[in-house]
Amino acid sequence: MRIICQERLVERFPALADKLPWVALGSFPTRVDRTFRLGAAVGVELWIKRDDKSAISYGGNKVRKLELLLGEALAQGARRILTVGNLGSHHVVATAFYARNLGLGCDALLLPQTDSPTIGINLRAASALGANLIPVASWTDLPRALLKLTHHLGKDVYIIGPGGSSPRGTIGYLVAALELAAQVAAGDCPEPGTILVPLGSGGTAAGLLAGLAQTNLQSRVVAVRVVNRLFASHRRTVQIANQTLNLLKKLGARPQPLDPTRLEVNDTFFGSGYGVPTPESKNAVISAKELEGLELETTYTGKTLAALIARDQTWRTPVLLWNTFSPKAKLLG
Repeated sequence: MRIICQERLVERFPALADKLPWVALGSFPTRVDRTFRLGAAVGVELWIKRDDKSAISYGGNKVRKLELLLGEALAQGARRILTVGNLGSHHVVATAFYARNLGLGCDALLLPQTDSPTIGINLRAASALGANLIPVASWTDLPRALLKLTHHLGKDVYIIGPGGSSPRGTIGYLVAALELAAQVAAGDCPEPGTILVPLGSGGTAAGLLAGLAQTNLQSRVVAVRVVNRLFASHRRTVQIANQTLNLLKKLGARPQPLDPTRLEVNDTFFGSGYGVPTPESKNAVISAKELEGLELETTYTGKTLAALIARDQTWRTPVLLWNTFSPKAKLLG
């Protein structure tokens, strides 16, 4: 099977040929849709990057990252994947799904979060996929739990951090920026003035920021924070982006440096906690469904759309909303 994303990266950086193990999981490029009714309702020319359609089986933004992370796991001969997430983590579900499809076991350390409908859905889905789910009392207990489980599993385990947002995983969204630039060049959509994404573990926003620097696009990234500020900030996102570029340099590429001023972090729509819906995110989810038939959720994409509805008038248009959600967990659970 041809691996489209890998080919796109090597086309931009020939020195990376055969340097990055990759496994084909998704269907790329994902399309870009104009949303006339929703755009009119929010008062902007609005396009949506359909990463909810990144795979027929289970889409969302984790697929691009897992192509690289699970590719490296297979190259290293791993038999099990160990990952980390909150109780309602979509990342854990996606990792368990694709690990199972590749014949790998999956263990997940799960951290507490405020109760929400997503928790039950995703816990049932991850369990149905055969993941070994291990609760951890707090973030301070995580290092000890991780060390203990890693020692127990032995050398055959490959560790994937929260959200898959390591430098290697983040390369997936650097390539996504190259993909978008090719779509703009082909006339599939106009050049976005603003690219709007949720900001959780940071890999999506960081990858786009790093990737835009490798293109002719002048778009800015607005990342809407949906997790505690301790884990998501402008500084942290830029750090991940630079670490990703440094990894490419170590592998022989010569990427262009990023411009941190092209990233804006919006802190207004987090609400009272991770996974806790806000009235604005609930209304945004309803609007997307009624006006475009678009399924979002209240933790990530709903809060991101809410930020657009109440947007800063300095945001440049057109706006591209990057849809990172996969609704398939409901079917799995």
